[in-house]
Amino acid sequence: MKSIFNFLIAGLAMVLFSNCSHIKKIASAENDMNKSTTPHVSLTETYWKLTELMGKPVTMDSENQKEIHIVLKKEGNRVEGFAGCNGFGGTYTTKNNFNISFSDMIHTMMACPELDTENQLFTVLKTVDNYYVTGDTLSMSKARMAPMARFAAVYLK
Repeated sequence: MKSIFNFLIAGLAMVLFSNCSHIKKIASAENDMNKSTTPHVSLTETYWKLTELMGKPVTMDSENQKEIHIVLKKEGNRVEGFAGCNGFGGTYTTKNNFNISFSDMIHTMMACPELDTENQLFTVLKTVDNYYVTGDTLSMSKARMAPMARFAAVYLK
């Protein structure tokens, strides 16, 4: 009788352990699948295309052949980009995974008929003090208020 009881306990234990192992494998496979389909976008070394400025959508007009964008480089904490007519560059500083500031900003001074968006972008970059990346969107704001600028990550091939 004791051997039958031990046999039943051993069989039950094997069934339970095999089911737990199977569940862990399924959960692990689901996590791997989610990781592979959800790209990780970093603040740095990403081409960020401007999509919204001061609450208004930004679209590329027919005159502009190049989209408005920024790239934050890890090396030297450099920022570079294109504002619609002029290229720009400078430095940035981050801390606490959400604070950001831009300094030493310089830009070319091409004469263009429409500079409103460009001037607004330069003002925003001087003003913002925090950022957050959600999915493939970068938002920048002042004092955690409504975003002053939104950018979308562009995956270059």
